[in-house]
This record gives sequence, C-alpha cells and structure tokens, in this order.
Amino acid sequence: MNGIDGEIGFIIEADKLKNVVRKTRNIANDRYENDAEHSWHACLMALALQGRANFPVDISRVLQMLVVHDLGEISGGDVIVYLRDSAHAAAEIEAARELLAPLDGATRERLQGLLEEFEARRTDDAKYANAIDRAGPLLQNICSGGETWRARGITYEQIIRVNEPKIREGSEQLWRFLRARIDAMREGLGIG
Repeated sequence: MNGIDGEIGFIIEADKLKNVVRKTRNIANDRYENDAEHSWHACLMALALQGRANFPVDISRVLQMLVVHDLGEISGGDVIVYLRDSAHAAAEIEAARELLAPLDGATRERLQGLLEEFEARRTDDAKYANAIDRAGPLLQNICSGGETWRARGITYEQIIRVNEPKIREGSEQLWRFLRARIDAMREGLGIG
C-alpha cells in the first residue's frame, strides 16, 4: 500500500501519538501530557531557543526530527528517561520503522533517516534537537516543583547524569539555565 493510500494510512496511525500519555506532567501541573503535545512543545522550544544552540542549525531539519522522534512510542508507550536503556531505544526505532512502512520509498527513507539521525546525535542538528527534547521535561519539573521526580524517586544525581550530557552538547546556555534552577530547588525537592 503505497501512494496516497499509504500516506493517509500513516497519518491515521500517527494520530495515535495523541493517545500516548507521557510520564511528565504539563507545566500547569494539572495532568500528564501526551506525546503529540510534547512534540509540538519541543518544536516551539526549538524555534524560540535556536539562538542558544552551540552552533548554527538548520531549524527545518531540527523541527522535522522533533516531529517524528517519538513515533515509535505509539507501539511501546513512553518510558521515563531515567529507566530507558538501549533495548528500549532499539524497540522504539523498530516500531517507528513499522509505522513508516506504508509510505513510499523516498518519504519513508527520509523520515527513517531523520529518526536515526536524531538517535545517533552525530550532527549538530540532531544534538540540538536532543537538547530540546531533554530540556522540555526538565522545565516542566522545575515549574511543578519537581513533582514527577519526587513521585518516581528520581535523585538529583540521576537528573544531572542523564540530562547534562545531551543538553550541554546542544546548548550550553540552556543547560546552565536549567542547572541553576535545579540546583536552587534541590533541597526543597527532597531528591538528594
């Protein structure tokens, strides 16, 4: 099933991203967000913070990566970053490949290439996209007083170890901003 039937089939399947509930609450802290909201917000953050990237980026490519980066979660759901391992990442990439299968060759290869580039973080665009993807949940936790971290027993050391490398790699300025706020709320969080 290729051509427009495949494209529409893909679009219908991708709509299921709206039903994947994430492990992080929204900034208002009144509910958990879904993956589609996360992707949209990441794209908005990438646009607003583009000047904070460590290097010039092709914002169109960054946005494309952010729009497709969580498609594999339709199959397996969201896994909190502090528990995610290489097996989860591989399963998510395979699920995304299956979702992309109905698309024609060129479109499928382009979107698959964007997903793989995002995961590999070898390009400046992918490094910045990953920084933004990681920064969103941190900002949400900062705004909610760390509710998700506390509820899941996430420690300060985990927060720094898991997030610092990817965010700093794409935006040193963004990491310094977030780190200062995490450090300022550390004691009140009870996240050791």
